[in-house]
Amino acid sequence: MYRTFSKLLLARPKQAGIIAFILALLIFSSVAAEMLLKQKHANQSIALSLAQSHASLLQTAIDKSLSANYALSAMLVEEKGKTHWFPSFAAALQEVYPGISSFALSPNGVVQQVFPLEGNEQALGFDQFSDTKQGIDTLKAKMTNKLTLSGPLDLVQGGRGVVGRLPVYVTDNDGGQPAFWGFTNIIIRLSSLLESVRFSDLETNNFDYQLVKLNVSQEPSLIIASNTSAMTDSVSVTIDVANAQWRLMLSPKEGWLPIWRIVSEFFIILLASILLGRWVYLALKMREGKVELEILVERRTAQLSSSILRMKAILAAIPDSFYEADDEGVVADYHSPRMDEWHSRPDWPIGKHYTELLPKESVAIFTKAMSEAKEHGYSNGYEYFYDFGNERRWFDISTTHSSDLDGTNGFYILLSREITHRKTVESELRIAATAFQTQDGILITDHNNKIIRVNAAFETITGYKESEVKGQAPSIINSGRHSKSFYQEMYQRLNKSGSWEGEVWNRRKNGEIFPEWLSISVVKDDNSELTHYVATFKDISETKANERRINQLNYYDSLTRLPNRRMITEDIENLLENTDLKHRRSAILFIDLDHFKDINDLKGHHLGDILLQQVASRLMDSTRSGDLVARFSGDEFVVLLEDVDVSLNPDRIAYRAKHVANKIMTTLAQPFELEGQCCSITASIGISIFGQDSISSSEIIKQSEMAMYEAKGHGRNEVCFYAPQMHKKILERVTLDNSFREALQRDEFVLYYQPQWNGKQEMVGVEALVRWLHPEKGMVAPGVFIPFAEESKLILPLGRWVMRTAMAQLTTWQKEPKYRHFIMSINVSVLQFSHADFVSEVEDALSQTGANPAFIQLELTESMLVRDQLDIIQKMQSLKKLGVLISLDDFGTGYSSLSYLQQLPIDQLKIDQSFTRAIEESDKQASLAASIIGLGHNFGMEVIAEGVETQAQFDWLKAHNCDLYQGFLLGRPQPSEDFSTEKKSNS
Repeated sequence: MYRTFSKLLLARPKQAGIIAFILALLIFSSVAAEMLLKQKHANQSIALSLAQSHASLLQTAIDKSLSANYALSAMLVEEKGKTHWFPSFAAALQEVYPGISSFALSPNGVVQQVFPLEGNEQALGFDQFSDTKQGIDTLKAKMTNKLTLSGPLDLVQGGRGVVGRLPVYVTDNDGGQPAFWGFTNIIIRLSSLLESVRFSDLETNNFDYQLVKLNVSQEPSLIIASNTSAMTDSVSVTIDVANAQWRLMLSPKEGWLPIWRIVSEFFIILLASILLGRWVYLALKMREGKVELEILVERRTAQLSSSILRMKAILAAIPDSFYEADDEGVVADYHSPRMDEWHSRPDWPIGKHYTELLPKESVAIFTKAMSEAKEHGYSNGYEYFYDFGNERRWFDISTTHSSDLDGTNGFYILLSREITHRKTVESELRIAATAFQTQDGILITDHNNKIIRVNAAFETITGYKESEVKGQAPSIINSGRHSKSFYQEMYQRLNKSGSWEGEVWNRRKNGEIFPEWLSISVVKDDNSELTHYVATFKDISETKANERRINQLNYYDSLTRLPNRRMITEDIENLLENTDLKHRRSAILFIDLDHFKDINDLKGHHLGDILLQQVASRLMDSTRSGDLVARFSGDEFVVLLEDVDVSLNPDRIAYRAKHVANKIMTTLAQPFELEGQCCSITASIGISIFGQDSISSSEIIKQSEMAMYEAKGHGRNEVCFYAPQMHKKILERVTLDNSFREALQRDEFVLYYQPQWNGKQEMVGVEALVRWLHPEKGMVAPGVFIPFAEESKLILPLGRWVMRTAMAQLTTWQKEPKYRHFIMSINVSVLQFSHADFVSEVEDALSQTGANPAFIQLELTESMLVRDQLDIIQKMQSLKKLGVLISLDDFGTGYSSLSYLQQLPIDQLKIDQSFTRAIEESDKQASLAASIIGLGHNFGMEVIAEGVETQAQFDWLKAHNCDLYQGFLLGRPQPSEDFSTEKKSNS
């Protein structure tokens, strides 16, 4: 039956073509539908990933803002429901949580306090339980005792937003069961929340989106949407917010599969099916002419034999090498016009694979060419090389691939043409073309000195296009500044030596005259006949301008445009040498900005540079035209006052210098505006008065600089005149430096230990404090040598000694049972912690002393946290891996934010002694200490108070649940040999 059907189809080519068309259409349609479905799924996966990314950002932003409720709740619990602290505390929280619009307290669900109050007055008295829109969520928050997010809703204070509400239970003073107090509330405006997570990017990416709130018994409520129409074919992500769920849905604006794609696929399938049907029809039609074809083949065979003979003759005449290789790349035939020249045997490659015949680089080229030929039927344009001894020759290869209709009996035909000479010529041409397009102008003339070619640099420099100067003489750009004898001498030297170079003035097309450095060479042919002149020239206008700029840079500061150190020094020297100062005096003001490094570290060097520019401008405004203001270095400025006659009033120059200094202090006291940021800064000013008896400019500046350091020593923001006794202070500082270094070598430093107690007045640890026992001066106070050690960086070796000594002492003490659980607190300086090898130093000290890291507590100052936060977090995490404890000293005096603080692995907060002393001064001062205790406990940290000196301070701190205590009331620092665990009497 199959044979009968086949014969029927062969007899009817038209019907067979139609059937082939229908089958192809069905098969191709099925494959295309599957591919389109996969494309749709891939697009949906991308959209889902984008939705998850924005959902994650939104959830993070909400969670971060809602966490402010816990700080408010902690303060309410700590203050047992009192709210006097709310405005100041909320103001501090708003700096930490800029995304929050306002804060509110609602005892029993009625809003009583709002911050900020301005613009939110209508919220006061708002009953959250009775409100139809917020009542259900308010009751839900109270019943579940969970932080609950309500909204979106129209805010009483205007606009739309969401409300984070946390129920608060407070224990009364009798210590009974916690009772419901009310709610803490934070309000986030919906517009600022959605802007912070950049929902607009979804529309940019050509997506429609809807953000809805899921309700248990109701339809989802719409929060925001780019298209409010129902989304039937979308991807969605559920976002868990506080005690509620939101859902983000995405759908492409043009659908998951563009209509053009579907239409194009249909047309391609239809066309392929038609071609296949047509091919079947033609194939069957061709069978009908089989007999005629066989007759034709016999006739053509004779013609082919003749053609083969002619082909062989043609191959013999072709200068290219000919290769025939099988489908595997084995050479089956070979012909070359140079086979006798290159190889001793004409058949040297036959039977070998091409990889055996060629170098590695050329094999890769052959492989690529043959792969391309096998895929497309032909390949050309590839080049390869072959080494004949020490000579490398290059070839161009053209390849074709043929095979039977069923893909069998494939073979390659390769033609290889030598292009070694062409490659050499091309290389030389590329070099010449590259050289011709140099930044120097090039002009080429013929032997008659007529321009035949110029390059792009010539057009740029002179303004003339090539078409404008072609055929002209080079004199078209002459400036007219050089005489005829100048050019005659030029050509005489050209004819004699073949080249000339020198500086020439020429004229641009716009008439501008400019200097250039010109080089001319003569080109001759093989018969030594002149054929061309080649001139190259370089515009040296910028070079000459740079010479002027360099001279300018030698005397002016590039940032502030003020005179620099060199200019101010030379001006003082000129004043000393060329002016009669017998009855005249002048003054130098040396100005140094206080704490400028902190501004660079906190705000960045860019804003620091802007500040220096503004300071320079204000200094210019504060001085006369005859005075000279210079930037000396970094944040240091020098003002040279115009000399004045002091014959009638010797103090005249001092009055003027003091007046100018006060004027500068006043103008610098005004806040600076740095790209929208407000910044205040002070300055320390040193003044040196000089006359004809002065030694040198450097000595005068040095005196004013010493006066400036004296002003800094008085607390900064001061003005100080130079006095000879300042040399004594410098000498003392040098002496202190030498003594300190010798003290490190002679082991003159000792450790004192101050006990730390718990609420039961049981000693639980000590703090190691360094003292300097000088052999002549006795005990040197830490306030004298510690600041010096920090400034001179000698704190690094001292800190390492303190750490090893304290750990070794703890190891000795812990051999006794009563000291087994002692904690040793060791202070770490900012410079010491910033050192790259600090963690390794701690690890080495633990290893050398055998100290248990679980009882070692490193005290870091809070001011350290304003530095490189990433480095601080990494180092703290490395220290925690070693097992040591970390305490944050002087807490409350620095600039750390709550959000940053909770990222750090801190075990203990240490209340600064200034807050401890303030406990007895006022309730407001005492509330700061209470807030620190509550904050530390909320973060899971231990809290210790330092500077406890009175029983009233101890009792107050104990009543507010402070964990540990340290101060003169309980024990003074003492050496290890006098140390005991008994409580010391208050002295």
